[in-house]
Amino acid sequence: MKIFGFDYDGTIINIEPQKANAFGELISKYWGADKKEAADFWINGGGTSRRYKFDYYYEKKYGKKLQDKIYNKIESEYSTLLKQTYYPKVKLLPHALDILKFVRSQFDFIFVSSGVPLKEIRYLVQLNGLSDYFDLVLGTSNKYLSKRNHFREILNTKKPSLLIFMGDSAEDIKVARSYKAITIGLPTNQPKKVLKNAGANFVCSLKESKSVIKKLLANQE
Repeated sequence: MKIFGFDYDGTIINIEPQKANAFGELISKYWGADKKEAADFWINGGGTSRRYKFDYYYEKKYGKKLQDKIYNKIESEYSTLLKQTYYPKVKLLPHALDILKFVRSQFDFIFVSSGVPLKEIRYLVQLNGLSDYFDLVLGTSNKYLSKRNHFREILNTKKPSLLIFMGDSAEDIKVARSYKAITIGLPTNQPKKVLKNAGANFVCSLKESKSVIKKLLANQE
């Protein structure tokens, strides 16, 4: 079975910079953090869960673990801000739809592995009109604490003969490589060097990725 996976934000769409700034504003408001520092932390922590990012700043401020009750409150405010202010304006990255159509025609199973909460990423995929391109859309939840849980499930249930994953962060690359996926890094929010150092098999633009995927498929024949 040939399987293709995508990170979502930074790969199909890109509102990471806006999300980072919103995170900085919220962390500054509640926990007194420097806005720019917090926004940079969000970008540099691409591929990690939203919970991880909030946990980091709470422990940095108070020296203790962030309780679920506090997290749920601030995360709800953050999620509402995204849905009301940013998500309705989202546009697909250039060439994203072409890549999705190509991958859909060539692979047996296509999935999304996102650090966005599960209900929210499924809402966003549907809002973007892309639900039909994916067999499975995964985000974080009590069951899926991180992207590692996503890959474990895919490997355990699908037994791929070919597994390719496309993401835009060093963390995406490291996780996917640890599960034996061939990785394509997109330098949307992090430099090519960072993605290469993380172990990306290929680093290219979204447009260029089509030829990379074609070559990988040809090698399987």
